[in-house]
Amino acid sequence: MTRQAQLARLQAASGLTFAVFLTLHLITTAAGAGGATAYDGALAIFRRVYRPALAVELVLIAIPALVHVACAVLQIVDRRRRGVPASSPIAHRLAGYVLLAAIGGHVFATRVMPAFGDGPADFSYLAYSLLNWPLFMRPYYVVLGVAGAVHLVIGTTIACRVLRIARPRPRVAFAGAAIAALVVALGVAGIIGGADGASRERFATFRVLYERFIPFLPPRL
Repeated sequence: MTRQAQLARLQAASGLTFAVFLTLHLITTAAGAGGATAYDGALAIFRRVYRPALAVELVLIAIPALVHVACAVLQIVDRRRRGVPASSPIAHRLAGYVLLAAIGGHVFATRVMPAFGDGPADFSYLAYSLLNWPLFMRPYYVVLGVAGAVHLVIGTTIACRVLRIARPRPRVAFAGAAIAALVVALGVAGIIGGADGASRERFATFRVLYERFIPFLPPRL
């Protein structure tokens, strides 16, 4: 097996592992269409699956994500060195670039920062960012959610093909990606629309976190 094939298989396997978390994460986002109660309810249920303990979170999320990104970067570098064009659909690659650019900041803001507060991120945490910086956060959440849905669906079909688990048809993959993107976008719209009515009980804590960790982005609330 060539080095390129090994990287492709490792990327596929790590991608499928991470897809478990990403699927639950996007279902939670889609639940935002039902408001704060639906979003926080889904969040509480799914966190028991992917975050019952730090070790599980590392094995199911952090390690697969790092391996997947590393394999992707190595393959990009290798393709450019050899002058070989990418074989994956452009929608999949564009979504991947968006996720690659955003994942560090997203993890820091939604996982690391809340660990220094009075509890994990929830609907009110998202609402706080939307109310403070709407011109940035609204399109950010929409683009991030849609990119996640597209990359998940198309990437899963590619991984199944690489690992010879199944051979989904491209049309099915694109249709699934479009449906998933629409559902997630509607969820994000629900989160945006419900932000103003979200509980503000923890806003003082969120303000302290942002002032401590992101002082260049001063909050209004």
